[in-house]
Amino acid sequence: MLYNIVLKVRKNIWLIPSVYCLLATVLALVIIWLDTVHGEKVEATLPATILISVDLAQTILGTIAAALLTMITITFSTIMVVLTTYSSQFSPRTLSDFVTNKVTMRVLGIYMGGFMYSILSLLFMREDLEHEVMAGTIGVLFSIICLAFFAYFIHFVATSIQVNKLISELTRHTLDTVYKRKKTDKKTEKINITHHKPKLVPETFSKIEVRSQTFGYIQLIQYEYLLKTAIKHNLYIEIVPAIGTFITTGQNLFNVYYLHRRPKTNFHKYIEVGNDRTILQDVDFGIQKVVEVTLRALSPGINDPNTAIDGILHLGKLLAESCKQDGNYITYSDRSVIRVVAPQKTVEEIFYVTFYQICHYGREDISIMLAIYEALIMVAEGNDQQIKNKVWTFSQYINNNFNKEVLQELDLQYLNEKVAQLRALTME
Repeated sequence: MLYNIVLKVRKNIWLIPSVYCLLATVLALVIIWLDTVHGEKVEATLPATILISVDLAQTILGTIAAALLTMITITFSTIMVVLTTYSSQFSPRTLSDFVTNKVTMRVLGIYMGGFMYSILSLLFMREDLEHEVMAGTIGVLFSIICLAFFAYFIHFVATSIQVNKLISELTRHTLDTVYKRKKTDKKTEKINITHHKPKLVPETFSKIEVRSQTFGYIQLIQYEYLLKTAIKHNLYIEIVPAIGTFITTGQNLFNVYYLHRRPKTNFHKYIEVGNDRTILQDVDFGIQKVVEVTLRALSPGINDPNTAIDGILHLGKLLAESCKQDGNYITYSDRSVIRVVAPQKTVEEIFYVTFYQICHYGREDISIMLAIYEALIMVAEGNDQQIKNKVWTFSQYINNNFNKEVLQELDLQYLNEKVAQLRALTME
């Protein structure tokens, strides 16, 4: 349920500015009500220093409204520049990380809220008011807050367009997904990972197929609710596609096995399909984002090998953590009885998808080759012997893919040192 709520919030991130506008509107109406209906009581209660004349309030609110409208325009233009930079230099898949960032939406919301407050307050500033008002003073305080947020937003944009910062953020978000999955595993104590598909269903059970009603990427699967449904109705559920898979209309999603009565549960509510992949449960998508930034740095148009090296080293950290859950299937059990089975990628598949493009485009760059070995050493150091063996096997693919004809004697010396270091680590 929590994943589903987070996904809906991300899809409706535009609601954040709307909420700020609504709060500013409520504040404006309250201040207007106090100034127009209870103005004399307010004047007698509050200090004279925070009350100003109606003419001065009109001038201040009009100036603030015009200034905030200009700041909104500048902010929107800045966002478009950042989006262009993300798309051209980093990866189109990283656009959502900036657009859906709460800082961006909150800054826009503060500006729009300040504009709404100023316009509404200005609308009700009648010249026949004989007492002083506080709407202008509140508007000044609002403008100071907006100015502080503007300075913070400039700093946020300046750091966001730094590629090292982007790679670190992508890595951190992906690691959060890995750690959340591990935390769930430890909490429930019902989840196991296996290389072989377990025997799931007794022979007396019947089978129905739940097929997709739309097309797109699988963004979310509510495994815990599927397990609860299976326990409640005595079902066995096999999830056919993995998280992040692109499905078409009519494609099989679940194989549901029942004993006597055909289940009437709407299984489509346990799976979310959308136009884009998300990182909520899809670790592979987070790795793909880092890979794309690395590949863009290797392109002849950008030619930034140091950024590519930084991306490869972060990939090593991601793989070191994600490879600790190696297996073809995830099983969800109830009292040692497997109720739900879901597929996932193996370590070999993750290694290949992560590095095959990097190997192709960096096959003549010794710095890229050394960085890949550094990443593999990082993976081997943080895992058991079974994973170490797979790391060493995959390193042979990396070694064979590289064009050694372009290397000088010193290059070969450094490469052989890395190979020897990895061999010593994996052959313990």
